[in-house]
Amino acid sequence: MLIRFWTKRVSLLITITMLVCLLAACGGGNAVNNQKEGDTNNKESAKADNEGTAASKGNVDLKGEFTLWTWEPEHPTALAAFNAKYPNIKVKRVNVAAEDISKKLQTTIASGGELPDVVRIERGQKAKIFDMDILENLEAAPYNADKSILFDYDLPTFSVDDHLVAIPDDMSVAGIAYIKSLAKQYFGTDNPEEMEAIFTDWDVFIEKGKEVLQQSGGKVQMFPSLGDVNQTLKGQRAEPYFDGDKLNVPMLTNTVTDLVKFRDAGIIDKLDQWTPAWNATFGGEKYIFAMSPVWMPQYVIGPNDKKDDRWALMVPPGGGFIRGGSSHGIPKGAKNAELAWKWIEFTSMSQEGAETQKKDGVFTHFKQAYENESFTNWTWRNFGTQDIGHKFFVDISATTKDMPENINDLVLDEVMNIVLQTLVKDEAFGVEQAMDRIQKELKAKAPNIVWE
Repeated sequence: MLIRFWTKRVSLLITITMLVCLLAACGGGNAVNNQKEGDTNNKESAKADNEGTAASKGNVDLKGEFTLWTWEPEHPTALAAFNAKYPNIKVKRVNVAAEDISKKLQTTIASGGELPDVVRIERGQKAKIFDMDILENLEAAPYNADKSILFDYDLPTFSVDDHLVAIPDDMSVAGIAYIKSLAKQYFGTDNPEEMEAIFTDWDVFIEKGKEVLQQSGGKVQMFPSLGDVNQTLKGQRAEPYFDGDKLNVPMLTNTVTDLVKFRDAGIIDKLDQWTPAWNATFGGEKYIFAMSPVWMPQYVIGPNDKKDDRWALMVPPGGGFIRGGSSHGIPKGAKNAELAWKWIEFTSMSQEGAETQKKDGVFTHFKQAYENESFTNWTWRNFGTQDIGHKFFVDISATTKDMPENINDLVLDEVMNIVLQTLVKDEAFGVEQAMDRIQKELKAKAPNIVWE
């Protein structure tokens, strides 16, 4: 019965086709021309359909499971969109704390164990993991990563030997936020552009801070922690601190000199970053400014300040900088590298990935997405109606630079934490004493570092 049905159906189709051809042949010259145009359109349509089918078939043909080491929870919207595009690729998530990633990689290699197909890398661990030389060159086949998709300031910091070995995931460009009522009271305006016109450099910032201190009777200061200032100045430095093992002593001296100037001006409080007391400052009115990476409104200011429309965001004196952020790399010899790359490529290097990640509260480094105002538009309750997305991704981003770091920078970070604590506690501890202490600590912790 089935064969007889299809035989009749085929015969009917042949008959209809013959009738169509006869009608077309009787149509004269115009009919012939229309037929040619129709053939061209049909061919183009068929070509597009075939390409779409081939692409869809390619997505379906990609099957298997790749392993991801990460501490981040799954981003549900982005993951759902990825699953829709690649229905037969599964993600096996293995939870590893950010600070434990490098150690787990080392122990796995030492024991001959199996590395993941993709690993999430926190910025503070990046130099250590890059130094292990275990990550694929993502510009080489089969990945062929396109550098032009990312921001220019990304390229040196996620490269080894001038080749990308990791793709940045969450945007971490940073500006400074301020409490509008305090800005209005002490500077006469709470408008971000007018604030930027006032604070043209850090020397002006310090002088204005002294005025605030005097007018408030010492009750109001500019920042709650010298650590905030250090993170900002470090992010804005003009040159890397290290060239291999050689320390850029003049560059580091400039930073330490500025830190001492801030300390001596009395405009910075003595709180340690990330402590309960420091977190509580965002709900108070003792400090006008706060360092503000793009994740700060949602994850720090918001949870610690229940009031709406108190804050505004501005480009810092000296321009934007990078604070925090993560990336993804593929270890050499990964068994499911192709599947892992499709995930990285979709979530971090595509328009669809950028849009779905935004819905999950993550802004990627896919540069093209930020050319659209509807994408950059982002408000947060603590900042009222200000479009902080435009301020972050257009104004601040345009002034942002980043510096490559190596494993020696991690040692220097440890030493600088010691020096910062001493600067805060001992007002007699100046630039010369600080540099001597840094040299002594570096010699003990990393004798390979060359001090010149």
